[in-house]
Amino acid sequence: MNEGINLDDIKLTYKLLNHKGPTELRILKEGVYPIVKFVNNESDFLKECILFNGKRNIYAGIRDRKIDIKFAARKEDIVGLNLTVIDIDPIRPKNLPSDDDELNRAIFLSEKIKDFFNNNSFKKLFRGMTGNGVSLFFVIPYYVINDENRYDIEDSLLWFENFIRDKFKKEIQELNLKIDNMYDLPRIVKVIGTKSIKGVETKDRPHRVSYWIDKPIKIEEDEKLLNFILNRGKENKEKIKPVWLMQPIQYFGENLNGDWIVEPKIDGWRLEVIKDKGNVLFFGRRLEKNPDWSYKLKISKDIFENVPDGTILDCELYSDKGRRFIPSLFSETNRAKPIIFVFDIIYYKGDFLGNLPLIKRKEILNKIKFGEGVEILKFKELSDIEKDLKEAISLGHEGIVIKEINSKYIIGNNSPIVTLYWKKIKGLRR
Repeated sequence: MNEGINLDDIKLTYKLLNHKGPTELRILKEGVYPIVKFVNNESDFLKECILFNGKRNIYAGIRDRKIDIKFAARKEDIVGLNLTVIDIDPIRPKNLPSDDDELNRAIFLSEKIKDFFNNNSFKKLFRGMTGNGVSLFFVIPYYVINDENRYDIEDSLLWFENFIRDKFKKEIQELNLKIDNMYDLPRIVKVIGTKSIKGVETKDRPHRVSYWIDKPIKIEEDEKLLNFILNRGKENKEKIKPVWLMQPIQYFGENLNGDWIVEPKIDGWRLEVIKDKGNVLFFGRRLEKNPDWSYKLKISKDIFENVPDGTILDCELYSDKGRRFIPSLFSETNRAKPIIFVFDIIYYKGDFLGNLPLIKRKEILNKIKFGEGVEILKFKELSDIEKDLKEAISLGHEGIVIKEINSKYIIGNNSPIVTLYWKKIKGLRR
C-alpha cells in the first residue's frame, strides 16, 4: 500500500462500478477548475487515482455513461443503471472534515440501514467510509436508461432516498446526520481507497484515507431491490388476477435499433397461467370474453408444482398433433397431449416484473423447473431475419417473433397493449 492510499480498495471500487462503457473520473479541488477523465480499464483507473491522490478529491460516476462521451456527463449521457448509492454525512462546521465522533455516528446509522435490508431478504449491500461519512452501495441488475424512461428512473431513485430518510428519520435527527442527494443520474461518488482532502485539516478533524467497511469481493445483483425501487415500494401481494397480455406488432422491414432476440412463433392459442395461493388457473387472451379455462382445459396442474405462488406466465398452448387438435384438450377424448410453451413471466412471487428488461425476465423464468408438457421457449440472438424465418418455417412453426432484449412488459388497463418492441413475422401457414 502506498502511503495515504489503498490500492486494493481502489481496485474493489472499480470492480463494483462494473461499467459497460467508460468510467468517468472527476478530480476536484475547491477553487480550481475540475479535471474530467474517462478510463476503460482497471489499470488506467488506478493510474489516475495514484496521480491525483492527496492533491485533489477523486470521484467516479455511479451510473453507466455512453460510449462516445467526451465531457462531464449530463442526464442525457447516462445509458445504464446497475448501482444506486445512499450517502450519509454528519452535519458539521462548514469547510471542516468530520471528527471521530461525527464519523462514528455515520457508521452507526449505516449499520442500522444495512441490518434493515438484510432482515428484509435483500442482497448484501457494501459500505465505504468516504473520509467524512459513509456511502452505501446497492447492486442491482443492469437496467437500460433511454429517453423514454430517464426521468421516471430518476424519480424512482429519489423515492428510494426519501424512503430511507423517512424510515430512519428519528435516528437521522438524533445523530445529527443527513442523507445527501445522490438520485440524479450523472451523480458521482467518492473513489473508495483514495484520500479525502475536503475541508481544512486540524488535529481533531484529519484528512482520512477512505476504505471499504464491507469489502465488495462477492457481488450479487439484487432483483428484488430493483423491483422495489422501480415500483416505489408498492407490494403486489394481493390476490393475483389475470392481466391483458401484451401483443406484438407486424414487422414491415423497418430498421431495428438496439439488441434483439428471435423466438419461433408457435401456431397455438395464447395462454395465461396463474399460480396463486396454491391454485393454478388458465386464461385465454380475450379477457373481454372472460376466457376462464381453469376447469375446462384438461391439463394436470401438478406440472406447475414448483412454480411459486404469485406468478403469472405468458404462454402458448399447443398439442403434440398440431393446432387442429388444441380444441380436444378441452374435452375428455384425450386425442392429443398438451404442450405449453412459456416465453415470458409477468409476476413472480407476487412481484410485478414488467419493469425489468426482457432478458432479466427470461433469466428468472429459466430458474423455474416445470413438469412434463411444459417447455420454456428457446430464443437466440437475432442475426439474419430471413434465415431465421426460413429455419422456423422448416421446423413447422408459423413464423418468428423478434423482441428487443431490454423491452418492458406493459399491461393495459382495459385492453392489450401493442408494443413496438415485439414484432411478428409470419410465413405461409402449414
